[in-house]
Amino acid sequence: MSAQPDHAPVTSYAPAAGAPAELLAQLRADRRAERWVPAFEREWAAALEESRRTFSLAGLYEVVQDWQSRLAHAPAVDA
Repeated sequence: MSAQPDHAPVTSYAPAAGAPAELLAQLRADRRAERWVPAFEREWAAALEESRRTFSLAGLYEVVQDWQSRLAHAPAVDA
């Protein structure tokens, strides 16, 4: 008998390995970069620290997904 669970939780979203760097480059190129880059870096650092404590990548995935969504919907918000 093992102490390991017999199933692993399924992550619904797993970004590509380079997604955070690509996202940061897109944020830096956006006209909102002055506000958005520090906010992304702050959220990323907090999620990274959480992942070190919990051994889970879920928080990092969530930060990437949230910021990708913000970037994708920014033109609609501007309009």
